[in-house]
Amino acid sequence: MRKYIFRAFLAILALAWASCQKDNQRFVYDKLNTVSIKTADSSFVITQLDTLSIQTQLTESIPSGDSYTYEWKAYMVGENAVILSDKKDLKVAVNLSPGSYDLIYTVTSVKTGISSFMLYPLTVNGAFYEGWLVAANQDGKARLSFIRANDSVFFSPAEDVNKTTYPGKALGVNAGITSSYANLALVMFYTDQGVYRFNADNFIQNGTTADIFPEPKQFSASCAYAMSKIPYDQYIVADGGLYAGIGPLFYPQDVLKPYSERLTGDYTLFPVVINSATAVTLFYDNKYRRFMSVPLGDRMLSPVSASPGAVFNMADVGKKMIGWDYGTQSVISSDEIYFVMQDDAGIRYLYSLKGATPELSQQIGNSPDIEKASAFAASGVVKHLYYAAGNKIYLYDILANSSKMVYTFPDGVKIKDLKMLSITSKRIVVATNTGTVGEVYYFDLDNLGDIINHTYVKKFTGFGEIINLSYRSAN
Repeated sequence: MRKYIFRAFLAILALAWASCQKDNQRFVYDKLNTVSIKTADSSFVITQLDTLSIQTQLTESIPSGDSYTYEWKAYMVGENAVILSDKKDLKVAVNLSPGSYDLIYTVTSVKTGISSFMLYPLTVNGAFYEGWLVAANQDGKARLSFIRANDSVFFSPAEDVNKTTYPGKALGVNAGITSSYANLALVMFYTDQGVYRFNADNFIQNGTTADIFPEPKQFSASCAYAMSKIPYDQYIVADGGLYAGIGPLFYPQDVLKPYSERLTGDYTLFPVVINSATAVTLFYDNKYRRFMSVPLGDRMLSPVSASPGAVFNMADVGKKMIGWDYGTQSVISSDEIYFVMQDDAGIRYLYSLKGATPELSQQIGNSPDIEKASAFAASGVVKHLYYAAGNKIYLYDILANSSKMVYTFPDGVKIKDLKMLSITSKRIVVATNTGTVGEVYYFDLDNLGDIINHTYVKKFTGFGEIINLSYRSAN
């Protein structure tokens, strides 16, 4: 036994001695050549199909004369990466779907295989990412035009993209865009021969009357389309009837399925979807002059409960609705919406709801031509309501209960529509007709609500007889 212990001791001693010996090996360390990448910008925004150009400045840590390979790649979460180019500098027409991407630039040494990387946020906007939709009649047919946010004008994008025309008389256009809870971007274009639905990003047609309604239908008046505030439902108000569809919140795969039949009941709705509250969507019945509601996910339109102690009784307003617009808006809390009402004597009133609660009720006073007003636009910042009568634009100060004229077009010009650019409340957009010739004007507003320099800042021509305007907000 002692013999084995002694041998083990000698082995340990030998190892200890060896570990103490000086290591005479010599290693040569060469510095690695790395590449730094510089560009003028650190993020990029591009419109679909436009050319993205990026010049790069490459600097080696050790000038070597090495050759390199290059790769530009775009990646969206949940999608496969798309290689855009193998050139040092990028210059390529971007044919990516609209959305947010990581743009990854890779420079690789042919000699060492070592790569350097840069990552840039890249936003791809659709060709029709934001702007004003214009419904008009021109050359004997309905025409849908688009004024993009950068002032580019597309006079017939739906016709050009889908290689078709839209016969009949245009009745109006609406856009439905949501990205807060679920993505959906649709345009509804109405004519007296049917409705046409388009993808708002590219104007590809994805539905007609037969796809949207469960039974044949023709239209005779202006329609309304919108989603509930929480986008569980879609709604169309057409010829006084209400039709409900599935929203994108939980069932995005079903948003293009047909709508319901006309919701049952004795009513004639004004063409507005009042999505100011989260739990219900409201509507206004001009037949019995009352508000009505549909709960989220329901298909029953019912009169609202009486509210005799409120600013006004929503179940018995007793007046006809003739106009409306948003006031202050919020993604998650209640919105304020204004309504212009008229009694049987022709006297006009301003009402408002905050969510589903009555907020304001007053007779409109000291307001020239208010009885002739046909279009209305409200500020989301101050208590102002603009209205158009004939060729004149007026500013109604809600708190002062009085109006003043802020602009007059020449004789022969008739204002057809008036809208507020709600994302800023600093611009009103006006559609006019002189006979069958339509034009669109931008007027910028100062902090008091007056028109800056008393004139327009942009004018767009070339439209037919305009029916209405609708804003296509960004996704």
